[in-house]
Amino acid sequence: MARPLKRFILPSDNHEFVGRIYDLSIVGLHFDTYDELAKHPDCKYAFRVNHFLSTLTRRVESLNMVGDMLWSENFPDNFKNFPLSRYEWLTVSADAFLMRFISVVDCVMLLINEVFECELDARDCTAARLKKAGVPKPFLDLLYEMIADQGTLRQERNGRFHHGAERGFSSDDQMFKMGSLFEHRHNGIMGENGQPLPVNRYFREGLTELQREFNAMMRKLVRRLDELYDMLAPVFEATFSPRFRAGPFGPNGGRA
Repeated sequence: MARPLKRFILPSDNHEFVGRIYDLSIVGLHFDTYDELAKHPDCKYAFRVNHFLSTLTRRVESLNMVGDMLWSENFPDNFKNFPLSRYEWLTVSADAFLMRFISVVDCVMLLINEVFECELDARDCTAARLKKAGVPKPFLDLLYEMIADQGTLRQERNGRFHHGAERGFSSDDQMFKMGSLFEHRHNGIMGENGQPLPVNRYFREGLTELQREFNAMMRKLVRRLDELYDMLAPVFEATFSPRFRAGPFGPNGGRA
């Protein structure tokens, strides 16, 4: 039987750049409306960057929810009274993993769009559009590297959510699916040898494979995000600091 792997837990907001933006987000408390805030270029810039950075960090943090599903300590010995069958649990876990993991790159592009003030609509925010908007090559290279890291999982996401494709979870997927169904909704089913189908072994095979993919992808993702934040920090400061110095909260108090 496949043995479960040790879980990798993602840090979502440990980087200094993230802390810097979070600290600046307090500026929003000084205004009653966004229109008032938007009158001050430094405040507006920090506020908007924080919004898209927070969206990214929340999406990254949500991957730990997927980890909770894959490393649950509450799996029953028998899934008859569980909300889902073993097979369905792996299917839903894979759905959540693929959707949330692949969409991290979309959140990254939205953050880059905001830091560089490209003013692209969310639906138009692609690497190609960012390139046309003047985003420097090192950032585009990093985006393409992140997409490459996702590899076949990106293709699986597309096939799964757009074309109805499903993945197999064990060495005998049809038997696993049928055995899980009968375990969950009936009283189990016997194999040709007169013994119960080994649904737990099949389940552990699929679970361990998902755990392996999760750990590998998450380690790569954290390294890429740290690289991204290292690159974004000086760009943000070069845009924000002059506006802050000239603004009402800066050292010049709004005086020229």
